[in-house]
Amino acid sequence: MTDDGSLAFLNLPRQENKQFHCDKITQQELVNRSFWVIDFQDGVKTKFGEDKFVVFIKFDIDDDITEAKKFFTGSSEIKFVLDQVRQRNAFPRRVTMKMNKQQFWLE
Repeated sequence: MTDDGSLAFLNLPRQENKQFHCDKITQQELVNRSFWVIDFQDGVKTKFGEDKFVVFIKFDIDDDITEAKKFFTGSSEIKFVLDQVRQRNAFPRRVTMKMNKQQFWLE
């Protein structure tokens, strides 16, 4: 096979830390909304601190990848739930964001 100059030809391995190339949405914008958690990355360092999660979501499971969003969280409750879902290999998962004062969680 002749090298056509494309990246696909190189068959590069996937990067270990995931990069979600999509628009950001805030947790506040998600309160009382249902959506699908597709994937997440843990241990992310941001300007707001270390050990944050970046959560990759879709509002409709059949949405194109270009419609996906991501949000950042430091919520220990959300992080716990996402870790538990990952251990069960149970993504994607439909959830609803909830908030009480400044506490966020998923139902």
